[in-house]
Amino acid sequence: MSTQETNQIEKQGDLIKFKLSEPEYNPKTYFGRTMNLLKVQNPVYSFAKSSKIEAARKMVEEHMELEQEYQKQNKPMMVTKERANELRSANYLVKSSIHPDTGKILQPWQRFCSYALINTPFLFGMVLTKQTTTNIIFWQWINQTYNAILNYSNRNASSETGIAGVGAAYFTAVTSSIYIGLKVKKMLMPYSNKFKGPSQLIFNFIINFTAMAAAGILNSLVMRSGELKDGIHLFNADGEDTGTSPKVGREAVIKTAATRIGLALRLFVPTLVFFVMEKRNLVPKNKMGKFFLEATVFFGSMVFVPPMSCAVYEQYCTVQTKDLEEKFHDLKDAEGKPITELYYNRGL
Repeated sequence: MSTQETNQIEKQGDLIKFKLSEPEYNPKTYFGRTMNLLKVQNPVYSFAKSSKIEAARKMVEEHMELEQEYQKQNKPMMVTKERANELRSANYLVKSSIHPDTGKILQPWQRFCSYALINTPFLFGMVLTKQTTTNIIFWQWINQTYNAILNYSNRNASSETGIAGVGAAYFTAVTSSIYIGLKVKKMLMPYSNKFKGPSQLIFNFIINFTAMAAAGILNSLVMRSGELKDGIHLFNADGEDTGTSPKVGREAVIKTAATRIGLALRLFVPTLVFFVMEKRNLVPKNKMGKFFLEATVFFGSMVFVPPMSCAVYEQYCTVQTKDLEEKFHDLKDAEGKPITELYYNRGL
């Protein structure tokens, strides 16, 4: 935004204080974290062209430069509500479509905003198809393969996890999900005569939920095994690295692994809806109506459940130095004052 445009805005009425560098919703609350993730993972951004993304990036970068100038002058940034909404939308598009470390535009299938669209067919296969050995192997394999592509495409560019580490995590996720899926099916087979009609959905859910949850947990533990062993980096208020804490590393990895159970619950919502509707004979009789209902429920589950699961814990966390290892107890800031709090990125 030019100086002339800024002056024009300042002359207008209905101005509000605005900082694009701050989240739109309070990240300290579960609702705020969920809403921030929902905005970034908006499926509409999957269809954004490179030209639109570049225009959004330019808008955001120009505004951030201007915001920094205002901050140096200790002046509040004032914009119209319309401009604030425009900047927020551009910022969400940038966050969903551009790698934060490399600055490269991600391909549509590599973006988290495409997660719901791409995963919807997977839910069809897991919830509605007969759980034969072939189907279990295929749907678990394709689901874990896509997850691996997504995680690798969005990995931290400075991460020490190389191709070997990613490959090990992928192999663990695929083999564990298939093995557990087949094992659970075998355990349930003596009771298969009880899973008839709508109850077949429950049978399918138990198999795939158990497989996906276990694979997600193991994948997190393998991918972040370094943090379990060596710890996670902690930073002071000035953003300076103060060292690694194995204690915090274990807590961060365990919390992240726990959210993978929540991610697997995206199977639960469709299962429950279809079970109730079939029990009450509410499922449309014609094929198109039934397909539209199924697609809507699956897609809705994929849009809302993942952000709600990932938002259970804060991504950017604060920890008291007194609760850490002894090496953090006597830290001082630039003015020689004791540091009582440190910060870290738990990751998603």
